[in-house]
Amino acid sequence: DIGDVYKAAPATSKIAFVIRHSKRQKNNLGQESTLTPIGVQMAQTAGLKLAGGDESFYYAATDFVRTKETCRNIAVGRGEASPEINVWDGINGGYFFTVPTDTLDALMSKRGGSSRFISQWAYGMPISNQYVAEHSVGYFYDLFERGKQFIDEVVVANMPNWKRVSILATHDLLVYPLIVYVTNRSVDLRTFETFKWVNYLSGIAVIVDEAGAVTALPVRGDEVGWMIPKDEIVEE
Repeated sequence: DIGDVYKAAPATSKIAFVIRHSKRQKNNLGQESTLTPIGVQMAQTAGLKLAGGDESFYYAATDFVRTKETCRNIAVGRGEASPEINVWDGINGGYFFTVPTDTLDALMSKRGGSSRFISQWAYGMPISNQYVAEHSVGYFYDLFERGKQFIDEVVVANMPNWKRVSILATHDLLVYPLIVYVTNRSVDLRTFETFKWVNYLSGIAVIVDEAGAVTALPVRGDEVGWMIPKDEIVEE
């Protein structure tokens, strides 16, 4: 749980939580899609788990309403009245892919779903659809090389510019491979078998101790770290 990691980490360590945004509206508004009432409450509850002391957090989000609202509501849960939310493209959802995510979706969505094939790639399995397999050659970076690069160059390298604790709110297409990477493919998010996908507010924690040692762990901000998208309750 995100709160357990926050409370267990020594005060001399720096922590960055890279998490999926909270539950958002299912509409066609793209970047303007907002959090649902449940999503607002989920983010505030996660913030409550991160409350304590008088330190303020560093907040960064992609240029999407839902990621910015996630940061804002986590801050509300913590008791921070006016957090500064930094918009940063460095945590966009396409980090593990050599093509835009729209290109992936156009190729995969009508042939079994993007999440299914992204899951097969992340777990080192062959792409099960022959057409997708043939046309997606070169679309993916190596999971382990790219995962290490993200932690080293995107998170750890920037930590000196952030506060002791950072919240980086991003999207499932970034968070999903990161979780699979830091757990060495041991976590049960095998969408192609179990239909499980990364839940809202789940992601990873990157912890750097005072000696510079780096630890990366999977975290969840909700009760469970996974969801089955087809079973999700759609709010009006």
